[in-house]
Amino acid sequence: MRCDTCRNEAVFFQAYSGRHLCSRHLVADIETRAKRSIRSHRWMRPGDHIAVVVSGDRKSAALLSFLKKLTAGRRDVRLSAVPVCEDDTREGTNSAAMRVAESLQVRCIKKPAPRDFGTALNGNITKIAVAVSLDDIAQSVLSQFLFGNADRLVHPPPAEWYRIPVICPFIAVPSEELERYWESEGGGTECVSMTSCHDIVMQETRAMLEGFS
Repeated sequence: MRCDTCRNEAVFFQAYSGRHLCSRHLVADIETRAKRSIRSHRWMRPGDHIAVVVSGDRKSAALLSFLKKLTAGRRDVRLSAVPVCEDDTREGTNSAAMRVAESLQVRCIKKPAPRDFGTALNGNITKIAVAVSLDDIAQSVLSQFLFGNADRLVHPPPAEWYRIPVICPFIAVPSEELERYWESEGGGTECVSMTSCHDIVMQETRAMLEGFS
């Protein structure tokens, strides 16, 4: 099949839009939606220090890559990577999260303790970036209904982590597309497909959504 935009060989069929896309135009489409989400939520401002949570999976790697590209020409926005596992910041560690950060030349910092957020100890982090995808949002909504907490969807709590705003640029992008994004932009750095979920209810919810899709 050919890309519907440039007629080069397509690598992905976007079922909800009916388009076949080559790697270049899939990346461009994902970045356009992510930028739109950032603008509409006002998630990036001059002076920000954005800490990207990196777990070693392709979604978080894709987020770090996207934000690295987005802020590359800006001196008024800082970017750091925060591995989920604190031991990943030790010297000599060869974890997937560290390999991703090193491949993108993004400085890794330790996950600050609650009392250290907003202080000089963590470099004055102003935003926490998390790789939440469209699938994750759908799963969360379904879970709220299953647990009888639909009222939380009307009055959701503020998205904060120890009083630091949480931003999710990929909320309009399906997980499968984010994996393709990293395959294209990752420069050959290996990552797992997704982090394992040990919550049985969440596993069931994910299976329900995948079956429905």
